[in-house]
Amino acid sequence: MDCSRWLFITILILILFNVEMCMKKGQYSRTAEAAAALRANHSLFSKEPIFNDAYAYAMTSKLWQLLLKQPLMSKLFNSQLVNRTMGRLTAQVVGRSRYAEDQLKQAINKGINQYVLVGAGLDSFVLRQLHYYPKLRIFEVDHPDTQYLKKQKLEQLGDISDQIEFVSIDFKKESIADALTRSSFDSNQAAFFSWLGTTHYLENPTTLATLASIAHIAGVDSEVVLDYSIDFNELKGIEKIGTQFVAIFTQVLGEPLQGQFKPLDLHHQVEKIGFRVLEDLSGEALTQRYFHMRADQMKHTTATHMLHLKLNGLT
Repeated sequence: MDCSRWLFITILILILFNVEMCMKKGQYSRTAEAAAALRANHSLFSKEPIFNDAYAYAMTSKLWQLLLKQPLMSKLFNSQLVNRTMGRLTAQVVGRSRYAEDQLKQAINKGINQYVLVGAGLDSFVLRQLHYYPKLRIFEVDHPDTQYLKKQKLEQLGDISDQIEFVSIDFKKESIADALTRSSFDSNQAAFFSWLGTTHYLENPTTLATLASIAHIAGVDSEVVLDYSIDFNELKGIEKIGTQFVAIFTQVLGEPLQGQFKPLDLHHQVEKIGFRVLEDLSGEALTQRYFHMRADQMKHTTATHMLHLKLNGLT
């Protein structure tokens, strides 16, 4: 594909995003829609999906659906060239969801029956998996504008289960502990917190303050899974170029990248809060676990890690 066509496609995508941003009011997350689109594309067109999200397509906007169904765009998005480059972003999105739900399943098997999705976005767990766990209580914590969109999508796809409780929050004005206090969340019982695709857009003190708030409200032995960006200065080659592209992309969406951590520094900070680090998987380790020897050559980016924490009761 020649450079002019690449340029045309890039400009088209940016125009579509800007048109959509002008047409819709509110502060719902555009990056949540983009993540749903990546999950949808992976589920629809990958021969061996790492994370099969059959509802992701319906969760996206009409403009994203139009792009995903265009033969030229589909061919481009799923070409080996893209899988070796921008496919790392798709691998990040589907890899973090797969990892989080793998850890959630283990937590449920150990007796945890509260699941908190922090910044739930357009995650479709309640449609895909909830029927397997009739005793599980779901708390979706998010901005009210994003939740309004999410509820619309869920109502279009079926009834909203009474196992789900939507907890609205303005992250700029209140803590997650304050928000959960308004819900039926039981702070005397352990819970599993999934916090995906969010810390990259927050300043580091905000991420740490949120973890401290979780430690304050959650019961002993609660677990947290989150993804985070490492110091961009440590990246090289295609990873550095890809991260720069993503930074521009999210800036256009109005959600600029802000948060970066050095792993050992982050470990030290979360241990001070009262968590124990169960696992910190690098991009290379995630590729080894989920993307090893794939025919499409998809690999996880080295720009982000997955972190699994357990509250040790010292808070």
